[in-house]
Amino acid sequence: MPFRQIHLDFHTSEHIPEVGQAFDAEDFAGTFKRAHVDSVTLFARCHHGWTYFDSEVGQRHPSLEFDLLRAQFDALKAAGIRAPIYITGAWDELSCREHPEWRVVTEDGKFLFAGGNTGERNVVRWGLLDFSTPAMDFLEAMIREVAAKFPDADGIFVDICHQYPSCSPSALAQMERMGLDWTREADRLAHAAHVKAEFMRRTTEAAKSTRADMPVFHNHGNLTLGDRAILDFDSHLEIESLPTGGWGYDHFPIGAKYAESIGADYSGMTGKFHTLWGEFGAYKHPDALRYECGFMLAHGAKCSIGDHLHPSGRQAQTTYNVIAPAYAEVAAKEPWCEASRNVAEIAMLSVRAVNSPDLHSWDPAAVNNAAEEGCSRVLLEERLLFDVIDTQADLAPYRLVIVPDEARLPADMVARLQDYVEAGGALLLTGTSGIGADGQPQFDFGGRVEGPSPFAGDYAVFDPAIAPAFVEDPVFLYEPSQRLSRTDGESLGLVHDPYFDRTQKHFNGHMNTPYDLAPSGYHAILRKGRICQTAHPLFSIHFRNGPAVLREVLGRLVREMLGAAPKVEAELPIGGRLTLREQADPGRLVLHLLYATPQLRGQFKGSPIEIIQDLPRLRDVPVRLRETRPVARVTAVPSGVALDFSQEGGLVRFDVPEMVGHQMIGVDFAG
Repeated sequence: MPFRQIHLDFHTSEHIPEVGQAFDAEDFAGTFKRAHVDSVTLFARCHHGWTYFDSEVGQRHPSLEFDLLRAQFDALKAAGIRAPIYITGAWDELSCREHPEWRVVTEDGKFLFAGGNTGERNVVRWGLLDFSTPAMDFLEAMIREVAAKFPDADGIFVDICHQYPSCSPSALAQMERMGLDWTREADRLAHAAHVKAEFMRRTTEAAKSTRADMPVFHNHGNLTLGDRAILDFDSHLEIESLPTGGWGYDHFPIGAKYAESIGADYSGMTGKFHTLWGEFGAYKHPDALRYECGFMLAHGAKCSIGDHLHPSGRQAQTTYNVIAPAYAEVAAKEPWCEASRNVAEIAMLSVRAVNSPDLHSWDPAAVNNAAEEGCSRVLLEERLLFDVIDTQADLAPYRLVIVPDEARLPADMVARLQDYVEAGGALLLTGTSGIGADGQPQFDFGGRVEGPSPFAGDYAVFDPAIAPAFVEDPVFLYEPSQRLSRTDGESLGLVHDPYFDRTQKHFNGHMNTPYDLAPSGYHAILRKGRICQTAHPLFSIHFRNGPAVLREVLGRLVREMLGAAPKVEAELPIGGRLTLREQADPGRLVLHLLYATPQLRGQFKGSPIEIIQDLPRLRDVPVRLRETRPVARVTAVPSGVALDFSQEGGLVRFDVPEMVGHQMIGVDFAG
């Protein structure tokens, strides 16, 4: 899988004239070459429904006068650049107009559009196809045609692989044959899952119809954590995560770490845009792309940058001036990134993988989870080494497993976690994770669960072992807790109730009601041996509210549960990030250090936009690495500058003299 990819969108309205008229094959390939690009995903068919090659299945764009895809494809191949081919799926405006009977229809008889709207006049959204209709036959034929006409393509990218519940005439007839009742939501969802499974099977077979080894990827817009069946159809995963388009800079690691944990080959997908796809004339700062590419490499991913080609067929040179510095750095770094694996001491058990591994990809709950993102953010900010896992993962390699906030653990997973603890592992459960459907503890943490707190939010005084040094008083915790009473466990915090909840009938001041000076008698955190339970959904609170005090509490609690010092420590500012990867051949560790300072500027779809405009220079960063294997050399790579180091008693010490954005350190072993 190439490291330096471009996803070249080309969604072009029929109202655009002279499509492709400025295309020049030599300039087209040369622009990518100068920007150090090694793979470009080209368009066969776009969301507007038009094809860009000589097709017998689809209709060529009305203002395109030649086979643009063939010209692009041949130019790239001649330049030694790979060329996967893109085909749209469920978003297809032309088919929606010409075949309204192919569209997704809601249970109350309305056409459904992307994003779940039903045709609001002031919202421009793509129409949605239903693959229980002949739209599936059409798409399959299109994929087979592309595979036959371009047998040497470097992959088939099928986009918008959603199947919404539908009550189209075809769907209704199919549900009746299956014995399903379309008036029941559960039956409509079951039917959608059936259609989606057929979609995946047929599109994969079509893509491989000419070449059995044709790479295939189905884009759902996000990964469904816990659904390993995707690897039966996808040769690799492409993790769409544009930090300025609403995902933010802490979204990508969850998908990347999960993809690696299930053995997938994967790339990260960001964009050159200020915000999101299709934003013409908007450019990310070059330093932002340098950081984002380094961030992808640090998480074991190849890099993909999204662009949108101008309808004329000529690239915006500014875009590739912005991309070139980032991809020049990636090219130099590749030898220290190939065939590496993440080194992790902590496993975060995905809440989505536990609670909803079969969640439909169009469901907003499949995209984000506050508990997961809060936990990941704490571990990133604390610069701790972690994986994101599902219920099938091997727990043995980890010193600590964290189950954040709201995982509904089934009996078999409870048994596996109990075996893991008995074998020497540590277990941190937060919120209602580890509390069964009957309201009782699933693990012995040295206490009882007396039910949920009656208050919307309460306070905690944390034990000095985990409390920040600057806090001596009760800390407000924003969300309801579980009432934990102690039996034989160790308390790491006491709950203080507010005098009352804030309501219209009784309130105090501008915000939350003050705390009762006397503890409530319930505990914020209880620990017994290697099992720890918190009363509050601390990771979700951290994600939604962001109190600095809570980040420190959680960081200290995780370190307490680890029991011994982390494998690697680097003295970085709070915005610093760290990963450690191992290359078996040639036998070395590669430490990735990252630092940037995203700023909030403007809003996009109601959320602040995180942008990077420069990369601060850090100097003399101390690093401590716990490693018993004899180290031969420590080197800043790819520059090759040798660093002085010491190794004594299983501890390797060295200083990184300077870093800007992303710095890799190679630690090579003797022999």
